[in-house]
Amino acid sequence: MLDLGRLRLHGVAVLASLVLLGGLLLPWINFVQLVFKYRILTGVFFVLALLVLELSGYFLLRAVRERPVTLGEALIPLFYSASGVLSFIFGYFFIVPINPVATIYLIGAAGLAGGSLFFWPQSPQIRALLTGRSLRYSAVSAGVLTLLAGAWLVSSGWAQRPISINPPIAEFVVLSQTIQVGEPIDFDASASRARQGKVVSYEWDFGDGTWYAARDGTHVTHVYVEPGQYEVTLRVTDERGEVSPAYRLFITVQGESGFETMTTFPHEISGMAWDGSQLWVVHGKGLYSSLGSTWKYHAFPEEIEWPGGLEWDGESFWVADSTTMALYRLSPEEFKILGRWAYPGTIPADLAWDGSLLWIIDGIDSTLYALDPSDGRIVKEIKLDPEIFPRPVGLAWDGIALWVADMHSGIRRIHPEDGRVLGTMAAPREGQYPIALAWDHGHGRLLVADHETKRLYQLKVRAWAP
Repeated sequence: MLDLGRLRLHGVAVLASLVLLGGLLLPWINFVQLVFKYRILTGVFFVLALLVLELSGYFLLRAVRERPVTLGEALIPLFYSASGVLSFIFGYFFIVPINPVATIYLIGAAGLAGGSLFFWPQSPQIRALLTGRSLRYSAVSAGVLTLLAGAWLVSSGWAQRPISINPPIAEFVVLSQTIQVGEPIDFDASASRARQGKVVSYEWDFGDGTWYAARDGTHVTHVYVEPGQYEVTLRVTDERGEVSPAYRLFITVQGESGFETMTTFPHEISGMAWDGSQLWVVHGKGLYSSLGSTWKYHAFPEEIEWPGGLEWDGESFWVADSTTMALYRLSPEEFKILGRWAYPGTIPADLAWDGSLLWIIDGIDSTLYALDPSDGRIVKEIKLDPEIFPRPVGLAWDGIALWVADMHSGIRRIHPEDGRVLGTMAAPREGQYPIALAWDHGHGRLLVADHETKRLYQLKVRAWAP
């Protein structure tokens, strides 16, 4: 007599495994993306679905031909059920955030688990084998292995790790995955979402040593300064503190090396300015100018004890003194003091001129000040996020927005109205301490002076609108 229970069981397993494979592969571009994100894990469950399909087809054929049930076939339904449960967990936490048709996969996994548990007891032959002595031995062996595995997990600390329940989903898009060195690339993470509550923070890793983590990280612009292929990673956190699985995308950067060494400084510097034709740097109590490889020394007035930040406003120089806590305006010919204003912050780090206001970045309290050059009055004060700017040291104005160099987190481009981060960029690879920034409006290039290597680097970059 034909065993209908076996037919139903293995028939359901065949259909469920086909649905599992379909949920993984459709659409295929999402499957490729899934493989890139979870290489080993995806491969394991893809092979598992194929194995279930092969085994269920084989035993279905045996049932049609009315072959006798073996102990192996008796235990196969348990394998179906375990595979279905594991596949469902994998699909819910790893496939659903990427594959829009992943519900097909979940249906297949649920069918494999539930159908197997429901149909295998209907076969009297399988039920008879599973009530025998061999199943009891198998159950005891499985119990012992489970206890050993649990003891190992507890001893290694894995049991104390928090389990993420319904984590948020990270996702972002770009207009093109191939760009040129120095070309801004926009990342849009507005598709990221929380399964419960809302997303409260975004953590970006651009693959070139630059990171960015903030509450307003939905739209981020990045500039790559070296050619190559970079893996960009995004994780989001919801208001429960749950962190999403990482979402990854590869970006190809073409062109020549971005940062080019312009010149080498004779000494360590503490400030820099570009007047449109030549470079000016501050070393100790002196000012040096250079049109090429030759440096010319200029003495500061005696009132300036420890000059730091330096800027050129088109008519005169501005110098910040961290000892007298003052800002000085100097004539370009004899470097006489034309004006002196008290510095409102803790320690001035660098200066920038936007055409009407003098900007100062504080190296201790991560605050930007915009002063009226006529009387030193504070026109604007912006408190930057100290986690993003723990140690700001350089400042420049590109005609639209400000650039801030931080000795710990690279170079950021920020909005002059609220300090919002508009873009990120890595410092020169050779450099360890970008002490000062300047913008060459004539050539559209960012100048970065490194305190440790005593070099000046230039990078041609487009200043984009906020």
